[in-house]
Amino acid sequence: MTYKLKSASSAKIGKKFKVKRIELGLSITEVAEKLFINKNYLMSIEEGDYSIFPSESFAKAYFKKYLEYLDIEIDFPSIYDNNTEKKHKKISREIRFNSSLEKNFLYIASSLLIAISIFIYFLMKTNSIDNNLTENQITSFKDIALIYDKVNQNNITIMPDDSSNIENKLSLEFIDECWIELYLDEKLIEAQNFKGGDTYAKVLKPPFKIIIGNADSIKGTYNGEYIDFITNANRLTKVNTIYFLNE
Repeated sequence: MTYKLKSASSAKIGKKFKVKRIELGLSITEVAEKLFINKNYLMSIEEGDYSIFPSESFAKAYFKKYLEYLDIEIDFPSIYDNNTEKKHKKISREIRFNSSLEKNFLYIASSLLIAISIFIYFLMKTNSIDNNLTENQITSFKDIALIYDKVNQNNITIMPDDSSNIENKLSLEFIDECWIELYLDEKLIEAQNFKGGDTYAKVLKPPFKIIIGNADSIKGTYNGEYIDFITNANRLTKVNTIYFLNE
């Protein structure tokens, strides 16, 4: 069942876009090429149907971009609310992560930290550790605590500054204009627009997902492994959702 995000008001607003574009003697294809936006998004704005957009934030971003290009003043239609936003996001195939995996990970991490603490305690008790710990050793113990703390902060991990091989690193390179949305625990934590030549990097612990707005204009790796953005992308919109699961 197709869920429509359209109203009489949004259709009326969309008509103003179309009338202005025609007055300027521009085709929808010409505008799309000028703005580096898929023409299907522009057609949707003119029709007042926002079902094609993956979220309200990007619908507003493209609305504003088209608005400024035509040099008109119109307010974004009030067609989104909490319920429609949740339903609309279901255009992406959702894979629910097994919460027990996360709990098991936290349990293992907790047990490991406790075991390390006990080990250090007995070493110190038996004077097996030199009283004059080097600065590097002290730093390594702090790093262990830091990594553990970050497990409880939405799985975002900040690795030690002197780490040359960063694990769980997401690296993206943009060939052309593209937007991304990044989710942790089904919560949007980041949304950005990029242009050709831009790069993006972030260290993240799975599970998380990334929604990209133009599969043909992005390439990247996670943990050094190539990410296939194109195979399962929507043929019409080029939107794709990539899931990174706990192994």
